[in-house]
Amino acid sequence: MGLFDKKQVVQKFKSFHQYVTKNNGQIGQKQRGIDLNLNNACNLTCEHCFTNSPKGEHIKEVLPMDVVRRIADEAHELGIFEFDLQGGELTLRPKLLYKVLEVIDTSRFYMYLTTNGAKLDQKMAQNLKDLGVDRVSVSIDSMNPLDHDKFRGKKGSWKKAIDALDYVKAVGIDPFLNITVGHYNAFSEDVEDMCKYSFEKGYTTLINVATPMGMWHSMSEIMCDEKDTARIIELRKKYKNILRNLWNPFDKHFEGVLGCNTVNRLYITPLGDVLPCPYVHIKIGNVFESSLKEISDYGFSIKYFNEHRGLCLAGEDKDFAGKFLSKPGQTIFKPAQPEDIFSEAEYVYASEYAPKKIRKVIAIEQIN
Repeated sequence: MGLFDKKQVVQKFKSFHQYVTKNNGQIGQKQRGIDLNLNNACNLTCEHCFTNSPKGEHIKEVLPMDVVRRIADEAHELGIFEFDLQGGELTLRPKLLYKVLEVIDTSRFYMYLTTNGAKLDQKMAQNLKDLGVDRVSVSIDSMNPLDHDKFRGKKGSWKKAIDALDYVKAVGIDPFLNITVGHYNAFSEDVEDMCKYSFEKGYTTLINVATPMGMWHSMSEIMCDEKDTARIIELRKKYKNILRNLWNPFDKHFEGVLGCNTVNRLYITPLGDVLPCPYVHIKIGNVFESSLKEISDYGFSIKYFNEHRGLCLAGEDKDFAGKFLSKPGQTIFKPAQPEDIFSEAEYVYASEYAPKKIRKVIAIEQIN
């Protein structure tokens, strides 16, 4: 089944396009995706890992399949059309990976897997295609194999990642080459070499900006500044196959900005905690306690996630990151609690799903 055979996905994507068009090219409160960290175990020790998998944090927990099914059902009802399975590294446990794809019912989503590619061979690529996976994103850190392998902590990881992209393309899955760009490499020849390679191979390049979280906790010096962001936009216009979730994919001039996708793309940990995105380690709910609708409503009640933001809060807004993402010990498994870091003035409205102490202190006039 190809993407355009997924009629429900096509309808939801049309709805998203219509909303963005009417909303002046901005994402507003139109939700688009789920990023699900099903299990945090990994076979590599990447220097920039935002989940702290190299430290062995919560590598045994796996979300129960009945909870995953409910998440998928609720996401579908909300009109969410993208579903990304992440880790850790899910290809380490193929049976679990295949089972969760069956549980999700991939006919309802543009379904993708984010992987380091180390275990993804031709057989697995075909299995993923048969199970309705539309895209596989493989992370590449350099076109120099030695540099990539050093960054990933394992010899031979570059070759396996490069091969994985070929395998998924061969079976008809969209190959995405994922690149992390920060102040340390934005102007490097290596970044452009990766973009050029992706373009020549017929892949899509997905750029994630470096964030001071996880293994790079509080390292604000790796964040993109204005010149770095401008450089990324230059590459966007030059190659035209480069995406960021922040950008408007419908803009033919390759300049439009949807806005920061916090709450529009919910990130769910193996413990069931829900964060506004993978890199904003602030808890807005838990799937064992609340529905996605309730969690989303509360998330959008916080002004930073409600109002349009032209920069990535975690990777480009140093003021936000310094104030709210640099608490000692703050991780995806120990996220900050909104009521502990935001004042009543930083809420747009009093969500009925907010903690009681928050509802009590928000002024009545803010509700309207």
